[in-house]
Amino acid sequence: MSVLLLGNGINLQERLAPDWNKLLRDIAKKYHFTPEKSLSMTLGYEMLENQILKRDSSLNETGIHREIAAQVETDAMKQKKDWSGTVHARLTALPVKAIMTTNYDYAIERSLDPAFKKAFTTRETTYSLHRYQQAGGKTVYHIHGECGYPRSICLGFEQYAGSLQRIRDRIVQSTAVDKEAREQGHTFALADIMAGLTPRPEYSWFYDFFLDDVHILGLTLDVSEMDLWWLLSYRSKLIATRKLPINNKIIYLDIDLNTSSNRESECKRRRKLLEAFDVKCISCKGDTYPEQYDYACNWLKTHIK
Repeated sequence: MSVLLLGNGINLQERLAPDWNKLLRDIAKKYHFTPEKSLSMTLGYEMLENQILKRDSSLNETGIHREIAAQVETDAMKQKKDWSGTVHARLTALPVKAIMTTNYDYAIERSLDPAFKKAFTTRETTYSLHRYQQAGGKTVYHIHGECGYPRSICLGFEQYAGSLQRIRDRIVQSTAVDKEAREQGHTFALADIMAGLTPRPEYSWFYDFFLDDVHILGLTLDVSEMDLWWLLSYRSKLIATRKLPINNKIIYLDIDLNTSSNRESECKRRRKLLEAFDVKCISCKGDTYPEQYDYACNWLKTHIK
């Protein structure tokens, strides 16, 4: 079956949310700091957070996350009633098993159901290995956290590394890392699941990278997203070494204007890296972002059945 992995590009296309750089600048301005432009997203956030916490001992990390959550869920997003014709509506109409997103907001759910209300679906407080919402008959995974639970929002290296550690444990280890599963005689290991020795855990999005076709759109795949890069790299090594019969497809729909030599160079580097990791890249044709997203939506409609 097919799964979508969507990034903030779809929100930017519909002018529903700020980009990460603006959000970081706004937080820095509030606390009278200047963000370091040369740093990656995660490192830039860690630097800013450390500066803020050292200056004001009354603040904590969760408080900063709450401020970010409030900015991510914009009024335009919460008040929008008519989603017809949006990229979101076109994507959620596709016959996919589930939708994964790195976005913290609920735009995808609202496009499925304007009256959407978040639900408590996991005991996780910090990580999002099994975090999901349901709307309009679709399951949506906020793999890096969601604004309704600010503590879960994944921003810095510490949280990304912690998430990756837990994902790797469940995929690679041959013994259960969960008490309930261990008592039932189950393991989380991918090899055991593929061999039919243990059932695939429900609502665990990271197995999709090995067992289902994944279509990626609106996601720049910054190097700081170490959990996603590890999944792609590990899958590629399994294919190369033939340790497991990996037969699914991962397809990256490339949305990027070629008007800037820097952007074009970045696009080529990303494509080269993805293809080395057994990810098929599709160039979305068009001179503008709306044209390219239109191409992507039409391509997906044709290829996902």
